[in-house]
Amino acid sequence: MRKANKQMERVNAILRHPDYQSWIIANNQAEQGRDFCRHGLEHAFDVARIAYALWLDCGGNPVAKDIVYAAALLHDVGRWQQYADPDIDHAEASAELAEPLLLAVGYHPEVAAEICKAVRLHRQGAEGGLAQILSQADKMSRPCFLCPSRAKCAWPEQKKNVELIY
Repeated sequence: MRKANKQMERVNAILRHPDYQSWIIANNQAEQGRDFCRHGLEHAFDVARIAYALWLDCGGNPVAKDIVYAAALLHDVGRWQQYADPDIDHAEASAELAEPLLLAVGYHPEVAAEICKAVRLHRQGAEGGLAQILSQADKMSRPCFLCPSRAKCAWPEQKKNVELIY
């Protein structure tokens, strides 16, 4: 069996953490019966892989792989809170949930703050850096061309992913 490299140990600690797993389960439960894009583990993995590819394409340091993956895996973990209370911004909720988890798995407080900032800003498409990459990857991860609910989707047609642009 292949073992993850040392660089990804903290990412795997996130995946194994009971809080992370409970948040993903809460997202899945909140989205039961949802016709549109979902925010479970599959979406988090898709965003992580796309974000890392974009990061490398932009000249990002490969040493930051675990930082990019951590941000992507955590970017929607608070989505279930927004379903419970529409006044809650899931990006803000996700960042608040992420910080103590990042510290618990061994991230330096400054790095944890950088990851949380990207999570917090991922919906705004912030200019430059990890937040912008996360925002792009989040949008690119949506397979609109195969979505059975595409006609009912509120996203404008020009935003829907109907061809491979990468």
